Parts: sequence; C-alpha cells; structure tokens
Amino acid sequence: MSIRVVSGEISAKDATTRAAIPTAAQPRWPPFERVAETIATPRRRFPPHRHEGVEVLTYVIEGSGTYECGSGPPTPLTAHSTTLLTAPGSVSHAINPGKGQTLRWFSVVASLPSGAAAAPRRQDSRAEASAIQADGTQVRRLVGSGAGLASALGLESELVEFTANGAAFRKVGHDRVAVCYALSGRGSVDNQATDAGEAALVDDAGGVAIEGRPGFRITVTTAPRPR
Repeated sequence: MSIRVVSGEISAKDATTRAAIPTAAQPRWPPFERVAETIATPRRRFPPHRHEGVEVLTYVIEGSGTYECGSGPPTPLTAHSTTLLTAPGSVSHAINPGKGQTLRWFSVVASLPSGAAAAPRRQDSRAEASAIQADGTQVRRLVGSGAGLASALGLESELVEFTANGAAFRKVGHDRVAVCYALSGRGSVDNQATDAGEAALVDDAGGVAIEGRPGFRITVTTAPRPR
C-alpha cells in the first residue's frame, strides 16, 4: 500500500484556486488530471473553458450561481449541487457566481480511456447528508452508488464530515487509486496527518482509515487504475 500526502498550490490568475493536482511536485496522478477547490466572485470569475476526453465532477461547497455547458441554458447552483460532465469530445463549460455571491466549489477532472466515443453528457444532482453514522460521521455521496450520478469512467466520490472525534474506514480497492482531499479541519489518512488544502494519494490499498475531529471534512474520490 502506498499513501502520500501532498499540499495544494494556490493560483490567483482569474479566480482563487487551490490545486492538489496538478502542482510542480505532482503534475498528474493518473487518471486524475486535476483535483482542486476554487473560490469565485462576480468580480473574479472562473472563465469559460473547454474539456475533451475527460469526466469533470463539480461539487458546490457554499454560495450560489449558475452552471453553463455548451449551448444549453444556465442551470442554478446552490450549496451541495453536484454535476458530472462526461466529455469524450470537446465541450465548453463555465461556473458563474450569483449577484453578490461568493461561490466555492470542489472539482475533479479525470481522463477517460483513449478511444471513448459518445456525445457529451451532463448529470445534475444534490448531495444530501446521511444521518450521523456510528463512527460519528455524516456522508454525502457525490458520484457512484447511492449518488444518482453514474460515471462512465467508474469514478466513486463522497464527502465525509466528522461531527465528533472518531475514525472511519473507507474502501478503495487494490485495482483502484484514490485522492482524499481535505476541505476543512484537521485529521489523518492511515495515520498520515492531512490538513485542509492537502490531499492523500492512495494506491494499492483495500481501504483507508480516516481519523478526524469535529469540522474535519474530506472528500474521498476513487477511480480504476489505468491499464
């Protein structure tokens, strides 16, 4: 089993973005091309851009705004809105804060297998919190089983929030890789300290033990290891 914690790097070119992938130290973690959180305001927008050959997961942490994809009409976004864009071919999208709003979101970009061919597809959902679990956590399923969003690549993603000091076990799988990105607070992934803005990169693991204090929020996103 391999677990390595990497720090995010902040870019303020257009909007304030903290990216755990890519950074100078971690340019890629196949199939993950990008794992980041972004803050934008009406004065500091995240510009429209194109994607091709990837799936893009977007989860709104706070604020409200709209999501635009291709030539379709804007879709409202609020806290816990979740969108999965599957883009075998080139498609543009944009995330726009509402008037007077600060919009913060988490995103994952993962490469599709070469040769994937289909029309772009966008799925929208809202990630509802589970009841508090026996381990003291609440879970929001973002993509995969129980989430209402199905990934062509096989992405699975969830947000785990600690309401009390405790430990939770999360399945990964020896045929998958995972990125555990901390949105807030302080905790650990298999005894490796992981603070807000850091990510634990996990390979060849049946699962990981995540420990946290109240307020620790961490996303766990897994994908099949590229062949």
